[in-house]
Amino acid sequence: MITILTPSKTMDFIGLAPAYVEPTSTVFNTEAAELRGLIASYDTATIKGLMSVSDDLAQKVRAMYRQDVQKPAFWAYDGDVFKGVQAATLAEADAIFAQKHVLVPSGLYGLVRPFDLISPYRLEMKAKVATANADTLYRFWGDRLGGYVEGHADHEVLMLSSQEYARTITPYLSPQTRVVTPAFIDKKPNHTEAQVAIYNKMMRGVMGRWVIDRRIDSLKQITDFSAHGYMYSEERSSTDRPVFYREVMTPLVL
Repeated sequence: MITILTPSKTMDFIGLAPAYVEPTSTVFNTEAAELRGLIASYDTATIKGLMSVSDDLAQKVRAMYRQDVQKPAFWAYDGDVFKGVQAATLAEADAIFAQKHVLVPSGLYGLVRPFDLISPYRLEMKAKVATANADTLYRFWGDRLGGYVEGHADHEVLMLSSQEYARTITPYLSPQTRVVTPAFIDKKPNHTEAQVAIYNKMMRGVMGRWVIDRRIDSLKQITDFSAHGYMYSEERSSTDRPVFYREVMTPLVL
């Protein structure tokens, strides 16, 4: 089974990865170098338009692509999902398991493994970046990401990722490969039930960490998950969308 986690826009290149980490190169190094070189050539106005960001953020993004620093991905990503993963507390054996069983899709790198070295970047898959041979990143990556996942997933994929990134993988998997996408649902104070975006992101990371800690290798085991008040709800679930429900919505502190 392969677990897919959403990447993070927020990154930390100050702290160090654990001493036991032996860094690896990204799978699609050639493609990433092409994209990085292309974006590094853009001026601030071009970046602002392509990424739909402010002037200030466009300047920061432009500076990112000129930084000569690298760090293993699991310890570089620092957003909501990775607050749930808490990579800094991974034991060596757990991290090695993650290296073999967890992938992070990326607009720049295609797919990233936990130990893969990455540099500072911001590039959502939906960004309107055109290359010499493709007018979108979705077309640039084509079936590469799905093909790689297909070859490593043993026909089971746990999709803890947004649709923006899932669509680079799921359309290219064989009919024999099952994809399960959990949903984390809260009962709100007004008694409606819905996914709360920030909690959903954080719980994807929490579930990812649980998969690593428990060495989960089958989708059949996913319904055993429970944490922070969320428990499997059979009546709210469908075959490939297990729902984890929380009766009382409270701030999620990780």
